Amino acid sequence: MNPADEDAMEFIRLDSKDFEGLTAKKFARMVNDRLLVRSNVDLHTFQLHWDEFPGIHVRGMRRWMKYAVNHNVKVLDVILDDYDKTHLPPCIFTCHSLQELNLQWGAPGNDLEHIGRVIPDEIYLPSLKKLTLRDVEFEQSSLNKFIAHSPYLEDIHLIDSLCYLNLIDSKVLKRLTIDGSIDIPPCFTISAPHLISFECMGYELKNISWRDQPTLESAQIDARGTTFDGGCKFTEILVHAKKLALFGLDIKVMLEKELPTCSVFQSLVTLEIGKWYLTEDLFVVLRFLQLSPRLEKLKLIHKSAGEGAETKNRPVDGMTFQCPLLESVTIQCSEGDEGIDKLGNVLVANGVSLDKISVTILVTNKYRKDEIHVTLYEYIKKRALQEKISATEGQVKKARR
Repeated sequence: MNPADEDAMEFIRLDSKDFEGLTAKKFARMVNDRLLVRSNVDLHTFQLHWDEFPGIHVRGMRRWMKYAVNHNVKVLDVILDDYDKTHLPPCIFTCHSLQELNLQWGAPGNDLEHIGRVIPDEIYLPSLKKLTLRDVEFEQSSLNKFIAHSPYLEDIHLIDSLCYLNLIDSKVLKRLTIDGSIDIPPCFTISAPHLISFECMGYELKNISWRDQPTLESAQIDARGTTFDGGCKFTEILVHAKKLALFGLDIKVMLEKELPTCSVFQSLVTLEIGKWYLTEDLFVVLRFLQLSPRLEKLKLIHKSAGEGAETKNRPVDGMTFQCPLLESVTIQCSEGDEGIDKLGNVLVANGVSLDKISVTILVTNKYRKDEIHVTLYEYIKKRALQEKISATEGQVKKARR
């Protein structure tokens, strides 16, 4: 493409935050006028993010989608909070020029029977490289069509969706996200030997199996089960990663079984781990640190006792680790959690400088959630003061009886 053609490409980016006070009807009229006065040139990007109520009228939205397709759009990025139709516009899924498709169209707030957007039967996107869909019904047949008719498809991200999948089979897929299925997810197998990034939230590990195991560079897994049965060696897939985020009791059970015989994580630089009662159950964390000599950043997420079923603890007597490259440690907890100073003491005893350790405290009130960031020293000092005040108040109450 010569420079003149590049200059002819246009970008349309519309965000409701930039049009505050404008009704959906007036906004639609403005977009229509803008499209009418455009020259008849190709459209590179059509981006629309609308989170205002009421939502944009469906007819207008479909008109804009058709306009973009007819003008050889390459990037279609549309995020809506209030889309009241079940079927997605068919023209989008047969656009030969489309390289990136991001459709995140939420249901109206009062749509209690909503189950997910329906993808058209006909899918032919020969230029598609990246696909992101939110709140859709995604069946095996749809996935097969995307993979078969999109030979360059490297990124698939499915968010808050009903995923009826049993096999994800692609020789070109590099990044896969399956986030927050809104139904009980089935078992599925991943056969993607060139996969480098994997994100999965809301599934039990026992429901995921691997064929043609990839060498992941990063992974984020937030598992919801507690009964990992060891049917798949997850650590063999994770051991070469540079960045890992591993959460949930299912993860804990899996790592307890596999870490004792696991290879060293030679490339691991960033580790986030937890969402169980860490202050009384540190075996997995300590063993992971023993196997991570190049770790630079560590985040521990503590979950209060009683929040879900806990599993049996493993002893940690005599366990030590060395992470000489560790630059920062963050301990995340909720307000009032006990034993956070114990986590800090374990880290300091293994050579982590006190000034490298911080604490993020999640504070929940009636209207919102806030985060308070303090150093571990400040946290311990504050807790000691609170305990002293409580003890004094207890003595005063006892003396008054």
